[in-house]
Amino acid sequence: MKPVNKLLESEVFSLIREKNRSISSYQKLWSIKAPTKLVPLSHIGGIRDDILTVYVENSGIASKLKFIESSLLKELNEGIQKEIPYANPIKSLKIKLMIKNSKVMPPRSKSFPAQAKSAFENLLSSLEDSPLRHRLIKLIKHHANSD
Repeated sequence: MKPVNKLLESEVFSLIREKNRSISSYQKLWSIKAPTKLVPLSHIGGIRDDILTVYVENSGIASKLKFIESSLLKELNEGIQKEIPYANPIKSLKIKLMIKNSKVMPPRSKSFPAQAKSAFENLLSSLEDSPLRHRLIKLIKHHANSD
């Protein structure tokens, strides 16, 4: 147990805890100063070289934040002076899209239902030899049920 305690008290974990506190402080400030409709759709990723990284869910939110960036920076910097006095003012926002895990869509079946296949075959029997008839034959072969 002592090696684990020693590891947790190390400089690396101390830096990680400090970074976590910093991000939490900026997230709290973001929740107060950002437009209320955008707060649940965005979150702070961190700050580096006085550039605040904000992750958003879609490009519409990103463009809205870019549009109000200057006024938002002013609000955030005023909040920083009051809430996080040890921090430097923010120079700009870096807005990044957050890619969500989307459900994988199962591949669609290429086969026709039995009714559609019989309707195409009836149409095929009534057609003369033409490019349409040849395309219809290819279509039926390509989409024939494999059962």
